Amino acid sequence: MSSFREIKSYLNTKCKVKDDIFIYLPTLTDFQKKEIEFHENDRSNEKDVHQLNSLRNQYYHKLFSKYFNALKKESIILEIGVGIGYDLIPLLKKGFKVIATDISESTLKDLKNYINTNYSEYKENIIYLVSDGQNLPLKDNSIEAILIVATLHHFEDQNKLVTELKRVLDSGYLVLGMEPSKFMMSFTKLFKNSDKLRVHKGHSEADETHLGYLKSDFKKLGKVIRIKRVWLLLGFLHYFLEAIYRLFKLKKRIKIPLVIEYIFLVFDEILLSIPIINSINFHWLVVIKF
Repeated sequence: MSSFREIKSYLNTKCKVKDDIFIYLPTLTDFQKKEIEFHENDRSNEKDVHQLNSLRNQYYHKLFSKYFNALKKESIILEIGVGIGYDLIPLLKKGFKVIATDISESTLKDLKNYINTNYSEYKENIIYLVSDGQNLPLKDNSIEAILIVATLHHFEDQNKLVTELKRVLDSGYLVLGMEPSKFMMSFTKLFKNSDKLRVHKGHSEADETHLGYLKSDFKKLGKVIRIKRVWLLLGFLHYFLEAIYRLFKLKKRIKIPLVIEYIFLVFDEILLSIPIINSINFHWLVVIKF
């Protein structure tokens, strides 16, 4: 197991360094270039677009973050596809050290500035690394846990990614949060040709082409410790509210009363425990042990 200081020293020998951000992109495919281009333009309003402050998101993001509670303080966690850092900050508050990776350099620049401005007390506990995740400039068995939130489906070669994660992980957990189901991807693709319902002018190659995950897909990655279906009624609610916002070009997204959203959440937990009905879940939460 490497210390945080040792990891920084090693990265200095392997990466280009720019404004205290490590950059390691030895090769880029056309697929990855398209993903970079999309995410370079898709970082300013991520919290609002995905309604991350809603109960339906907060509840499940807190749920999968609990799997790190067994780790010792100052354990090193690798987050792949960190984005705006929504799940990063709670990890820092728990005392963990985090290697925050993203394929978009601009995203990490924005995140670094945000952390330095609003959470400067944690700035020494973060390493910023521009990487595609399939090629990590890290030593074998150098980290203790990995977090990937709504990002697994953005990888062109998932087998290569998993091989790389197994290499750098020191027999810890891989936590996957809010990965899209096959039902969700089929449902959202029904509206892909509607310009009024699209969030962005461009598109993510992965979001356009990925088929979504079935339960059996995760068992191929490693030993599944826990797998949970997420969002059913909440999924339909989320996309209905988003459609209203876009179709009527509202100035703000609609927020429903907290008690109503809580009722939807309780019903979801019941419905998603019923066979056949639970096959229309929108997301997955998965914990894997390599």
